Amino acid sequence: MGSLNASLHDWSRSFRLSTLWYNLALEDLRDRYRRTFFGLTWIVFSFALFVGVKVMVFGQLTAAPAAEFGLFVTLGFGLWTYINAMIVDACTAYMHSRPWILGTSTPYPVFLLQAVLRNWMIFSLVLLVMLAALYWKPTPWAPTMLWALPALGIYLVASLWLAAILAPLCARYRDFYHAVQTGMRLMFFVTPILWMPASSGKLAMIAHLNPLSHFLAIVRDPLMYNRVPVDSWLIVLAINAVGIIAGVAVYHLTRRRIPHWV
Repeated sequence: MGSLNASLHDWSRSFRLSTLWYNLALEDLRDRYRRTFFGLTWIVFSFALFVGVKVMVFGQLTAAPAAEFGLFVTLGFGLWTYINAMIVDACTAYMHSRPWILGTSTPYPVFLLQAVLRNWMIFSLVLLVMLAALYWKPTPWAPTMLWALPALGIYLVASLWLAAILAPLCARYRDFYHAVQTGMRLMFFVTPILWMPASSGKLAMIAHLNPLSHFLAIVRDPLMYNRVPVDSWLIVLAINAVGIIAGVAVYHLTRRRIPHWV
């Protein structure tokens, strides 16, 4: 029980050190775009360019109206960009913070919060493109669209427990990081981003069995079609409930070993 209290104290102390992980995340972005002319606008430009090319190429393979498919891809790829980046960054959160872990007494969740905040800073710029794309929304604007806000809150919660699980596992087993990268590349093609699932058939089954499809649906469906995907919400909430418990357990079991693994 004492060790569990110590783990919870780590998280409590880390949340109070918000200035630290905010500045660490900000410095990461400054380093990434240091001495570039356009700076953070590269995030918006590259995302918009990627989406434009994908819509032009894959739009020829669907019977959906061009505007609807373009918005479908924009929202889906924007959400995927965050999910993929967060999962990959979660794997390296401890490894990239090795000097801090070995040289300071900073509680380890600070580095997980740093990774989450850094990716949300980037995602906030991608969201601007996604919001602009809603100009081509195929249905009228409605209050149901506000369901996308709690869905994004679910993304935040999921980011925390994912980081708590993946950071120590990848620090201990370095091959796991490369396995996750490979797995995410494969998941991209079986997630409804460049293709629209039908109501039945193999694509519908693939979309239903893929948990990432449901994470996309809880944001994309309210924004595009003014509907709340209840089944997807139940699946996502169940995944988060299990993930939170797993995240607490993994952090509790690994916190003393982290300095030896990084």
